[in-house]
Amino acid sequence: MLIELRVQSLLLIERAEMRFGAGLNVLTGETGAGKTVLAHALDLLLGGRPRAGIVRPGATDAYVEGTFALDPDQELRLAELMPDQVEPVDGEIVLARRLGADGRTRAYLNGRSATVADLRRIGPELVAFYGQHEHRKLTVAAAQLEILDSFCGAGQQALRGACATAIGERRAAQAELDRLLELAAARDRELDLLDHELAEIDRIAPVPGEHARLVAERDRLRVLDALRAACAAALAALDGDDGQLPGAAEALASAAARIDAAGGVDRDLDAIGQRCGALALEARELATELRGHGERLDSEDGALQGIEERLSGIERLMRRHGGDVEAVLAHAERSRLRRDELAGAEGAIEEAQRRLDAAEADLERAVRALRGRRGDAAPRLAAAVREQLASLAMPE
Repeated sequence: MLIELRVQSLLLIERAEMRFGAGLNVLTGETGAGKTVLAHALDLLLGGRPRAGIVRPGATDAYVEGTFALDPDQELRLAELMPDQVEPVDGEIVLARRLGADGRTRAYLNGRSATVADLRRIGPELVAFYGQHEHRKLTVAAAQLEILDSFCGAGQQALRGACATAIGERRAAQAELDRLLELAAARDRELDLLDHELAEIDRIAPVPGEHARLVAERDRLRVLDALRAACAAALAALDGDDGQLPGAAEALASAAARIDAAGGVDRDLDAIGQRCGALALEARELATELRGHGERLDSEDGALQGIEERLSGIERLMRRHGGDVEAVLAHAERSRLRRDELAGAEGAIEEAQRRLDAAEADLERAVRALRGRRGDAAPRLAAAVREQLASLAMPE
């Protein structure tokens, strides 16, 4: 119960203090006496929005304070709402609001700083505030439902909460389905792109280290003629020039034979002869290897073109997907995973549709339960209203 109201510098009121007694208290006065200002002061205590220019001209701020006496039930409810802030003193609680001329506002509970939201939370437990046009709410469907649900009794709020939860779940399921359907067209385009990229990578099939090896091979093949000439010249030096000039192998063998003819007399010369013989054998082996290598060089005509084409394909992939073969292979792995993920999106759409269907079924059940209780209570509420109106001599 409101037992005291203090108002300072609020609109036309410079200062006012009122104490209320038990039972009915009535404030009367002519138009402009300030009755509405007092009503607005009480609204401010309950967390209402201040009007423009509410501070009295010449004042820096306006102040409103109300003292309320609490019954034991109110104390318990307020302790549950605001256990850290509400500490009634001798069964009383004080709400206050200070409004600056600059538009700033501050709220207080029992002298401690609070928020306007705190006042809004506590206010309904202290005051039932009705305006002169309150009866107009009876024509609003939402207000009618609030009255009807209150009349339904215990359990109705739980049914309303179940409906609210079901509505939220249905909206979430619908939003998820809409999102997946919206992505469907983009998913198809992305799948086409992934398939194209993977087909190109799989067709070329690069392997780690291949690019460097191919570059080295290309550089070698670009000087193939010079390699052949060097090989032929070296072979001629070792094996002779078409039998006209002796080669190094034949010369070494001849030197070894001449030394062997005088062998057994000079130990050092014998050692030199042995070395000449060994070098002659090595020279013949070198000549054989050079001959085989020259034949392989002859067989590599046209290989450069194939190397150039493969390098071109690999380097095209490297430019598109990261700069080296390892990056290309990593991109291919990511693309396969993404392709599998997108391929499973159709299943996600089906699952989202199933969740939506289930949410709609839950909502329908909750709505039926809520509507059923309202339907049962509505005739009883109508009869009770008619009875009360008749007792007020307003039977029509």
